[in-house]
Amino acid sequence: MIYPLYFLFTLHYPIAKQASDTAALLAGFGGKLKFLATLDMWMAKNPILRPFAQYLLGLLMVIQRAAGGNTIYFLGEVRNAGGPLYFPILFLLKEPIPTLIIVIGALLLGVWRVIRNAIARHDAAKERVLNYIGAHFAEFAMASFIVLYWGYSMKSTLNIGIRHLLPTFPFIYILAAGAVKQWITHITMPNLSMGLEGIMDSAKKIARSFVWRAVKYIFLIVLLFWLLLETSFTAPHFLSYFNEFAGGTAGGYHYVTDSNYDWGQDLLALKQWADAHPEAGAIAVDYFGGGNPHYYLGDKETDWQSSKGNPAAQGIHWIAISINQLEGATQPLAPDASRNPADSYAWLTALRPLAPGMGNVPSPDARAGTSIFIYHL
Repeated sequence: MIYPLYFLFTLHYPIAKQASDTAALLAGFGGKLKFLATLDMWMAKNPILRPFAQYLLGLLMVIQRAAGGNTIYFLGEVRNAGGPLYFPILFLLKEPIPTLIIVIGALLLGVWRVIRNAIARHDAAKERVLNYIGAHFAEFAMASFIVLYWGYSMKSTLNIGIRHLLPTFPFIYILAAGAVKQWITHITMPNLSMGLEGIMDSAKKIARSFVWRAVKYIFLIVLLFWLLLETSFTAPHFLSYFNEFAGGTAGGYHYVTDSNYDWGQDLLALKQWADAHPEAGAIAVDYFGGGNPHYYLGDKETDWQSSKGNPAAQGIHWIAISINQLEGATQPLAPDASRNPADSYAWLTALRPLAPGMGNVPSPDARAGTSIFIYHL
């Protein structure tokens, strides 16, 4: 799969350019895996192996990026790293509650089956494990990938978004669906007894079993309907989605930002707000993301940051700030983090004090989408 795809990606990529780009991107790569960087730079010069070199370059860039860490806002503090609980907490806050019920329920069912089989069977644990792997290799492979990937991710210092766990989600859903299917369709048939009384008792047990199965189906239908409604109500703000445990999509920024909430996705919404409020005139914009505010707002937009002070002094009475910038500037610092006082938006918080509670910023006059907070000065 890798070679044909990356052959197309590199088909019109000059070998000399690929080699020089690879060398420049991996120039600072060190540590125990430095030999992989050396190998990649060699393969980039080889006309046969360079598709593999381009794929390996991506992997090495991820490893290099992860080693560098990142400053983040997480659970009321600005930190240089999220810690091992970052991804588990994100999973609990950003996955829809119906999905959490299904996934956690499936996990508990799986643990219970393992315990039950261990009690019921008397063969050696090693033999049971080998028998399970032989009979359920696909399940074992998917579960192993999830455990290893999550383990590596939880040790990483690059805690900037649940998107880094996305490669495991299909396997989590597949395993959960399999466990739920087995739970719903399983029926314990009673031993049929002879005689009228025994037949009547067996019939009651069979009826109860089918009623219980119907209850399971109804429960699953309710969860799926809940998920459908939640998806409809969240649209189109899927990137900023948080479940009800985190106060919903509108309030998820109280817990964590960066690409979990604000990835620069609301520039078009800011343009729409500006078009709907022509009386606002010029707007100072402190934007986090890869877009170009001037492209959307034209001459109305003036690039801004905290260190420039209050834009009202220059006759600009509206400022739009990405919540990722605002949380990073105003929230308490963890012991491992630091901040230039000029970047703390002290002039804004003097005019608009922080609202009480974890992760609260000054209450905005408007919001563009979910992630850009707008203030009238």
